[in-house]
Amino acid sequence: MRNILLAVTLAIASVASAHAQKKEHKVVFEITSSDTADHRTVLRQINNVLKDVPNTRVEVVCHGAAIFMLVKDKTVLGEMMQDLKTKNVSFAACNNSMRKNNLTPDQLVPVANVVPNGVMEVVTKEEEGWSYIKAGH
Repeated sequence: MRNILLAVTLAIASVASAHAQKKEHKVVFEITSSDTADHRTVLRQINNVLKDVPNTRVEVVCHGAAIFMLVKDKTVLGEMMQDLKTKNVSFAACNNSMRKNNLTPDQLVPVANVVPNGVMEVVTKEEEGWSYIKAGH
């Protein structure tokens, strides 16, 4: 009887562990800061997440002054963002912020996707069950 109980307990633990490993994590990082140190920090944090949980889906939503993180001629992080793109990370550029700063899609780094409204992009992700992280200050 004791062996059967132990076997059942191990089987349940094994199934629970397998289920936890298969859980898909989805995280949306919102950044509004113009500080390039904040831009670098958020990318480092994403790399740390992906190191520990490689299959995590991540989106970085840039709006306000952070829109320049995605501008080819203003960012020094294009290569780092390109590397993250290969790891299931997407970068959203707020069209409202682009319009306010007279930016066009061709001025953005290739990894950037334009969304109509950065705030609503974050809201939509949260409604879809994504975890929210505010990046920068």
